[in-house]
Amino acid sequence: MRKVLVLLLVLPFFAQAQSVGVKDIPAGEDTTIEIKKGSKASDREFEVVTEEEDIEGEAAPLLKEARANWKKACADWKKDVKELNKENQVLSLNCGKMECSTVSMESTCQSKAKYKLKVRVK
Repeated sequence: MRKVLVLLLVLPFFAQAQSVGVKDIPAGEDTTIEIKKGSKASDREFEVVTEEEDIEGEAAPLLKEARANWKKACADWKKDVKELNKENQVLSLNCGKMECSTVSMESTCQSKAKYKLKVRVK
């Protein structure tokens, strides 16, 4: 019996506390108490976002000229995006696959450009 009593008295000193106590917090208004262990997934500072944009070159009478106009529009788009890239947010730029069509003796080339940005969440 003594051994059991001694164990019950000594056992709390060896156990590590895994609880948290909260006292004297006024609960007159809406009160939220949140206690978490470790880091949460939403503590990230950045998020990668993928977006699309239409690129279209100027119309031209010859298909060769229309392709050249699309290539110029693609280069201009990349240049503009890079100039706006003050905090190195742009991860990738891709003008996409060029598709050309001819309507009323004029050819036009266009594509769906894709880009990835690193966006600050916090």
